[in-house]
Amino acid sequence: MRDFIPARRTVLRRDAKGDSTRRWAGRVGILGILAAGTLMASTLAAAAGPMPDAYIFIDRGKTYNDRGQWDAAIVELNRAVKLDPSYSAYLNRGNSYRGKGDEDQAIRDYDEAIKLNPLGALAYLHRGKVYNDRGEYDRAIQDFDSAIRLDVTDANAFLNRGNSYRAKGDELQALKDYGDALKRNPNDAVTYVNRGKVYNDKGQYDLAIKDFDQSIKINAKDANAYLNRGNAYHGEKKLDLALKDYDQALALNKNDPVIYINRGKVYTDKGEFDLAIADFDHAIKLNPKDPNAFMSRGNAYRGKGDQVHALQDYDQAQTLRPDGAVALNSGG
Repeated sequence: MRDFIPARRTVLRRDAKGDSTRRWAGRVGILGILAAGTLMASTLAAAAGPMPDAYIFIDRGKTYNDRGQWDAAIVELNRAVKLDPSYSAYLNRGNSYRGKGDEDQAIRDYDEAIKLNPLGALAYLHRGKVYNDRGEYDRAIQDFDSAIRLDVTDANAFLNRGNSYRAKGDELQALKDYGDALKRNPNDAVTYVNRGKVYNDKGQYDLAIKDFDQSIKINAKDANAYLNRGNAYHGEKKLDLALKDYDQALALNKNDPVIYINRGKVYTDKGEFDLAIADFDHAIKLNPKDPNAFMSRGNAYRGKGDQVHALQDYDQAQTLRPDGAVALNSGG
C-alpha cells in the first residue's frame, strides 16, 4: 500500500515593480539579469552548505527495521525527523518503537504522522496494531476502519481488524474480515491460520482443517499452522493425526511451550501418562509461570494414580492463578 503524501511546493514570490525598474532591466539586458541571478544562487549555496537528504536516513532506518535492529533504526530516523519532520520519518520511527516494545512512543509518532498526512492509511494501520497489542480493541478497530476507508484494497487492514474482532469475541465479524482479506490476497498463509483459529473456537474443525491445509500449502515452514491443525484434529478425537502435527510443529519450533502442553494433553487422552508428563516438564522448563502447564501435568499425575504430585501441581497452578481461571492453551 502506498500512502498519499502531499507534495511540498516552493512558492516563488515576485514583487511588482514600477515602470522605471522595467526600463532599467531592459537597458541592462538579459545577460546582466542572468549574471545577477547566478551570483545570488552561488551566495545562497555557499551560506547554506550541502543539505543532506532526509530520505537517506529514512531508508537506512527502514533497512534497520527490516533487520529488527530497532535502536539503530531510531538513530537514523531521529536524524530524518530533525532534518525534515515528515510523515514518512514519523511513520517509520513509530514502527521502530513498536518493534522495540515502546508502545507509548510508537503511538506518539503515529499521531504526528497522521497530523502531517491525514490521508496516510499506513499510520492508522500501524497505530491500530499497537492498540490491539495493548488490548484496546475498540480503538484498534477504529484505526483499522480508517485505514480501510482510505485504502480498501489493503488485505492487511482487514486481517488486523479481524484479529481485533476475534479478540473481542465477535467471531462472525472476524470471519467476515478474514474472508475480505483473502479476497484481496488469496495467498496469505497467516490469514488462513487466523481464520482457522476462529473455526476451531467454534468447534467447526472440518473448516478449520481446510484453512490450515491451505496455509501449510502456501508456507510449509510455519509451526503455528501445524500446531493449530493439531488442535483441530484433537478436537475431532483424531489423536494420532494430532500427534503427527505436533511433532512437525516441534521440528520447526522446539522452543514453544504451548506445543509441548498440547501434545502432552493428547498423550494424557491416550493414557500415555509418562509421555504426557515429560512434555509438561519440558513446557514448565520453558515457561515456569504458565498455570496451564501445572494443571495439565497434575491431570496426568492423577490419571497415573499419583495423587501427591497431582495435588502439588494443582496447588502451584492456583498460586500462579489465584482466581482459578486457568486458560486452556490452544494455539499461537
